[in-house]
Amino acid sequence: MNDFKRMKKAVSGFLFMSLTLGMTFSASQASAAESAQKIGVVDYGKIFQMMPETKAAEQSMQTMKNQSGAELAKQQTAFQQAVQAYQKAGKPNAVKEKALRDQQEALQKSAMEKQNLLAKKEQELVAPIRQKIDATVAAVAQKDGYSMIFDRNARVYGDEQSDITYKVLDQLNIK
Repeated sequence: MNDFKRMKKAVSGFLFMSLTLGMTFSASQASAAESAQKIGVVDYGKIFQMMPETKAAEQSMQTMKNQSGAELAKQQTAFQQAVQAYQKAGKPNAVKEKALRDQQEALQKSAMEKQNLLAKKEQELVAPIRQKIDATVAAVAQKDGYSMIFDRNARVYGDEQSDITYKVLDQLNIK
């Protein structure tokens, strides 16, 4: 009989503890739901492509690329002509071979410098566009109560109501 009373007490204690934990868990879930963060997404690439500044930057970059390409083509042609002239001469000449190697190195160096200048110019042109988009995304997010905004292409799942792309486009007056 004593064992039965102890068992009954243990079961009662267990039930009481289970109920208490269940109520605590439910309260914490409700609290978590109340403090849930509002998360949104934005199609950054779409906005970037629709910006008028992007089109101007692309035109500027294309002009620079064309100029660099023309300059490199001239250097390449001069180098090829020098190689052909050396080959036509038909006799080995250490001085001319060194001059050709130097010319080839200069051509490669020039190509790398032009590529670096193009990359730097692209960053200079893109940075203000990105800053403008970032500021507008932040303004829309704050206005609508979002605590986080992710790029649409990086999300795994999200409903369409969390997409603020068109709100940002409207704020930027882009149709």
